[in-house]
Amino acid sequence: MTAQPHEPGHRPTPDEIRASLRDDRSPRAIRAALPVEDLDAFDRQYREAVRKAGDELDLTPLHECVETWWRHAVLKADPAEYVQMIERAEESQRRADLGEPTGGIPWDEAFEARLRSKAHKGR
Repeated sequence: MTAQPHEPGHRPTPDEIRASLRDDRSPRAIRAALPVEDLDAFDRQYREAVRKAGDELDLTPLHECVETWWRHAVLKADPAEYVQMIERAEESQRRADLGEPTGGIPWDEAFEARLRSKAHKGR
């Protein structure tokens, strides 16, 4: 399955959208999977990345643009789920700004634990 326009009147499910993007990460497929409100921004940023890649003879900006928008398309496949994710992130940020616990562990503790785990596996 690829992210092609579907039959008129057929709204693909979030699972169909994600499956199509798993099989096809082309700019065309990504654009087809994006919500209408994101199309202008995608087109503008994609064209800018193509221009920059041509000017610099480096495809990195184009790859980064496509990867970023692929992630947007996957995340926004389910609009309600996306809104909930944003709301949870905003609430976590609000709590962090107030110095309240957010339910996670501090970054430095997580980093140290990862280093200890790698060191232990290396023995």
